[in-house]
Amino acid sequence: IPPTMIGGYPGPMGSGMMPSGPNMSMAGGSPMGPNMGMGMGGGPMMNPPMPQLPPPNFEVPISIMHVRVNQATKLKNKDTGLFGDYSDAYVVVNLGSQEFKTSVIDNNLNPVWSSDNYFTFEVAVEATTLKLACMNKNRFKDDSLGETEVDVRTLARGEWCRFKEKLENGDDAELEFDVFFRPTEFHGLHLDTISLLYIRVNGAHKLINKDTGLFGDVSDPFVKVKVGQAEKRTPTIDNDLNPKWEEGNQFTFVLDDSETAIQVEVLNSNNFKDDSLGHVSVDIHDLEPEEWCSFQRKLEDGDGQIDFQAYLKPTEFQRRRNDAQKRKSQEGGLGKKAADLAQQIKEAEYSCEWLEDIAGKTRLPMSVEEKDWEHACGGRNLVVPAWIMVTQTQVAALQRSQQQKRHPVALFPEEAAQEGPAKMKVKITSAEGLSSSFCGNYPNAYCVCEIPLKPESTVKTPFVPANPNPVWRHSRTVKGYKPGDSVVFNVFSMDEDAVNQQAQGGGARQKKRDELLGTAALAGDRFFPDGFDGLLNLNLTLTGRQTGAALRVTAFVIEAGQG
Repeated sequence: IPPTMIGGYPGPMGSGMMPSGPNMSMAGGSPMGPNMGMGMGGGPMMNPPMPQLPPPNFEVPISIMHVRVNQATKLKNKDTGLFGDYSDAYVVVNLGSQEFKTSVIDNNLNPVWSSDNYFTFEVAVEATTLKLACMNKNRFKDDSLGETEVDVRTLARGEWCRFKEKLENGDDAELEFDVFFRPTEFHGLHLDTISLLYIRVNGAHKLINKDTGLFGDVSDPFVKVKVGQAEKRTPTIDNDLNPKWEEGNQFTFVLDDSETAIQVEVLNSNNFKDDSLGHVSVDIHDLEPEEWCSFQRKLEDGDGQIDFQAYLKPTEFQRRRNDAQKRKSQEGGLGKKAADLAQQIKEAEYSCEWLEDIAGKTRLPMSVEEKDWEHACGGRNLVVPAWIMVTQTQVAALQRSQQQKRHPVALFPEEAAQEGPAKMKVKITSAEGLSSSFCGNYPNAYCVCEIPLKPESTVKTPFVPANPNPVWRHSRTVKGYKPGDSVVFNVFSMDEDAVNQQAQGGGARQKKRDELLGTAALAGDRFFPDGFDGLLNLNLTLTGRQTGAALRVTAFVIEAGQG
């Protein structure tokens, strides 16, 4: 406030009032500013003026991105095409409000840039999309030859990353460029609050042919990976039913809370409309965080299988949600197992009641299943599971057997021959944890049981398609059994051609070796005379390493005069 205004600041007419503002205070009835005080006698006293300091100069670090455009291939021609008149290509690179352009290369559908192709951007936190558009230079209006985008949040930090991206709306055109991203510490912490999913497509096997098949013209496969609304694809490999991708096969996706599945589809590239060769889906909640998970999945709605890997880098919230989803799934599985166990306990209690009252000729309760075992129970029935139904005749035979003091075994063949041949019953119930090198975790499994060197003893189950835990419940009498004989179980996976042939009701199956998934041996003294009901570990050979899979079987012998 100028000194001349002190004591005479104009107010309302005749009011004598003075205004007070943020730069004035009242001391002794007079306004005082920050540079004024009261002198002797009440007059104003001026303080020395504040020195004029230069504005603060803080060097604020910024995030930097370098982009180098290398080349484009198979660009569309938007010019006449006469006398070498082709598209005059250049690339526009955009990040937020910043934009750069490469030099123009005339009449070239496969241009390579060696100058005016290196750009540096300042990256704000809110700038998340790097856009590159390939253009055709014209006198009046330029034409688009295709465009592509890169999500800045998915970039590796502090290292060069090479991209070879298919141009959208550019037919088969591709653009190759390099990106280097160096965020500030704050920017990096912000990026760490985002869940990322990395996908690497390795290859496919035994794909179906959707082309003519003449002169090597078979499917031209590529793979499309979709997570939520984001979609990426590999390059096309021409005329190959067993393709392997080594470039353009790694993708990064930003995850939000609504995205729960990875959709992978193999397609056959065509000029007009692509054909689907099959697809698979993987639940994101099933991925182990921060480790590469490999998948070899049989393609649904198609033949063959796809080989790919996934790596999940979740936020803490995403990690906790995935853990909760896994526990919920495990809870459902444990509930089913508990229900099955309760049923088995119930059936066991029924069996105990029957066994305790066997002298009263009580029949096994009729609530049990597996009626094909009606004649299976004999003198060694104490180890037979509770789901076997026993006839009254067999109860009487059991009573007679309890009065016998000894049983003929292989050590006394003459005595065994005098009383007639013994019968061996076997039931192949199920297998667990099977895996095939051709079908992955979905083998077309069946089991063959036989006594070595006795081909007439062979028992074979039907095959169960595409299941690592098949259930057969196949029961038969093993022919040619003599006390002391051992039994061998071999589990095979039927080849895909044979499975398709049976599904289509085709003719005789072509001779082709099925894949051996595991083998197990059951020594004679393990099921005679007391029977066997349990799991057998499956090995690749009888003496080789274990496969981790197991086979559930029941085997026992009905002695002469009891069946």
